[in-house]
Amino acid sequence: MFAPAAGSAATHSRLLPALVPLRYFGEAVVLHFCAWVLAWDSAGTLAGYTGGFGAPLAALHAMTLGVAAMAAMGASLQLLPIATRQPVRSVALAKLAWWLFTPGVLLLVHAMAFGPVRLAGAGAMLVAAGLAVYAYLLFHNLRNAKGMPVVVAHGWAALACLAMLGLSGLALVAHYEHGFGLDLRAFALLHLAVAAYGFMGLLAFGVSYLLLPMFALSPPPAAKPAYAALALALGALACAALGTVFGLAILLPLAPVLGLAAVALHVRIVLQSLARRAKADPGRAFILVYIAWSLLAASLALGALVAWGVDVPRGAALFGVLLVPGWLLSLVLGILQRIAPFLVSVHVAAAPGQRAPLPSALAPGGALAVHFWCHLAALGLLLAGVAADVTLLVRAAALAGAAGALSYAVFFAILAGRLRQPRVAAAALQRR
Repeated sequence: MFAPAAGSAATHSRLLPALVPLRYFGEAVVLHFCAWVLAWDSAGTLAGYTGGFGAPLAALHAMTLGVAAMAAMGASLQLLPIATRQPVRSVALAKLAWWLFTPGVLLLVHAMAFGPVRLAGAGAMLVAAGLAVYAYLLFHNLRNAKGMPVVVAHGWAALACLAMLGLSGLALVAHYEHGFGLDLRAFALLHLAVAAYGFMGLLAFGVSYLLLPMFALSPPPAAKPAYAALALALGALACAALGTVFGLAILLPLAPVLGLAAVALHVRIVLQSLARRAKADPGRAFILVYIAWSLLAASLALGALVAWGVDVPRGAALFGVLLVPGWLLSLVLGILQRIAPFLVSVHVAAAPGQRAPLPSALAPGGALAVHFWCHLAALGLLLAGVAADVTLLVRAAALAGAAGALSYAVFFAILAGRLRQPRVAAAALQRR
């Protein structure tokens, strides 16, 4: 497994215009703050939430679609072409996906929080259209891939889950808006599984085999165990789908067990690679990734208890907290704070006669430090507030999360500002 150096001619030939991935990242940063505002609005009902329209569902989708999926789309559109040695098929389509997806997410989240329900249908259609354009680009990139077969295999699996995610999401919106008949609980569980564990989980696993060793300057992970982890994850998703939609309830308890095995093997593979890293201290971003792994495993363990019939007070809400702000948000925010400076560094290096500054020199450390501690406080308070059903603790978590989101926005704004004047930025960094 090989990633071209940031300043190589091969990398530059497959670079998107800087504003294409950064517009995805910027929207994710904005919706990160909005998600915590919605969490504040849902504080009184979050602990007992079990489904249906309202602020909890809006906050959930602001984090999943608005932050996690938005960031994943922007990152994969730029990084997978570098990994697979295939340029993006169309820059115009990469822009179009954003123009469809962004208003769709905003309409959908607004309709879920405040109504009217008919706006959810319009938002869902725009989201589906944006994801369809993105899926088309991803399909062509994977089909013509020339390298990194482990990453490509995870990309194909994530693409299949993306199709299931879109279909199940449209079915759920049709149920709420038009009374379309379906097993609501089964489709909601399937939708959640293919979104958080399927599309985002498999894409994150695959990209982690590329990015984490690259950022830590460690050798690539072994391929065979990575394929085994992928097989376990796909087995878990198959059991979840067959158990929910097709009524094979006997398979449901097996899904989280296979999922836990996949996570354990994935983490072991990556940690074995990172143990040989050249950088002694990989930084706070990696700590967020480690926390995300832990909370992913905790969500699966809680899911196993529920599948085995154990009564867990407020189990549905706790599961959602562990899975979305715990696993997904922590992972995305950790990875994004390394990806964004890396891409800015590559684009600065693309300026004629300029050397690439270190990505760590581009990122404002103070804002990221504030975000790190605010995010940890938000997670701790949110878990405690939901577990004990204390509205005040949930509101405190939302305040901490919003403060962290603002700090993260400062980090991104400073970083984007440095990109706008690459020659000045590079010269200033080289004088330090």
